[in-house]
Amino acid sequence: MWHFHPIGRPVSLTGLYTAFATEFTPDFVFRGESHDFYELVLVTKGAIGVTAGANSFVLEAPAAILHPPMEFHSIRSAQNTAPKIMIFSFGADALPDYKKNIFALSTENIAHAQSALDLLHKSTAMAGNLAGDVLEGKEKEAQLALLELEVLLLTLTEQGEPSPKKEGSAGGRNYRRALRIIEENLTLPLNTNDLARLCHMSPSLLKKTFARHAGVGVMEYFRTRKINAAIPLLREGVGVQEIATRLGFSNAGYFSTVFHRVTGKTPSFYRNH
Repeated sequence: MWHFHPIGRPVSLTGLYTAFATEFTPDFVFRGESHDFYELVLVTKGAIGVTAGANSFVLEAPAAILHPPMEFHSIRSAQNTAPKIMIFSFGADALPDYKKNIFALSTENIAHAQSALDLLHKSTAMAGNLAGDVLEGKEKEAQLALLELEVLLLTLTEQGEPSPKKEGSAGGRNYRRALRIIEENLTLPLNTNDLARLCHMSPSLLKKTFARHAGVGVMEYFRTRKINAAIPLLREGVGVQEIATRLGFSNAGYFSTVFHRVTGKTPSFYRNH
């Protein structure tokens, strides 16, 4: 007698937003961003400085980091290297419950990533750093590319976890202190001068620190962290006016404007999802 044994899919990707490989110059800084899909960054050579939410550290090759939806993140070259990286950003119906989002990479992991890129170049109209539309007759190659990426995500935890390093420079220490101060004061309506005073830095030094390490202005980062903190509150059913008050916005209208600017969606979208 035959018995059907259903098999779950711990990794199920729905499609790609970007897929590319590149090499940075030693002074490269990528402007920080947040978006409502996943992003996997693989470092195959050199070292990168990473901002991930409220954390800042150095990641040395071979390693990877997975940014979940709506996590503010930025990348910069580190340790005077010209790092080589691969980046995949994607939608997913299912991913494993990773205990950590930083992974050591094996040669097999990197091979799966390179295979996915090669197949995408064959099957899509690659436009710069974007994974373009699938070409007619190349659907099989595109699906194989997605499968290669799924295998990579399934096997990421097999190599253990690398130990990210703190940047030892004065700028790195200033940046980590500023991130901590911001996290501790998300509910307050602070401006640049207020944050600089709390960080024991001049406003010009604070601005320079964020430009160097995050690629964005300190107030843009501060507002983005406030919006990230608002999303779980919306999903819990807390009202927009109450959230605006809790997070130090002058009124609900301004909160909604900033929310849409950061996420590309209205607060009601997250309340209903």
